[in-house]
Amino acid sequence: MKAFRRFGFALWLALALVAGQQAAALHALGHAAESLAQKQDSKQPTPSKCGECFVCSQLSAGAATTVPEVPLVECGISAAVATTEGIVAAPAFAYLSRGPPTLL
Repeated sequence: MKAFRRFGFALWLALALVAGQQAAALHALGHAAESLAQKQDSKQPTPSKCGECFVCSQLSAGAATTVPEVPLVECGISAAVATTEGIVAAPAFAYLSRGPPTLL
């Protein structure tokens, strides 16, 4: 029963996050539609930020869309010293897996 409860909680959390991100995207789309409507009718004043923008800000950027760039660091080793042409090392296994004895 405990495993079923954990699975249900994980499923509920995943669905809640997806629904929240969808709501944040729809909210941003609503602001975009308002700005397009105001461009057509420029006599209306610009609206201020709504309270829902603050609430949806954390959900709209849940995961980064780009991979962070790692800076290159000079290590001081020349390329001529680091090359090992023609040398092939034998594979080193972490352990040697063996089956059970055949006589059991």
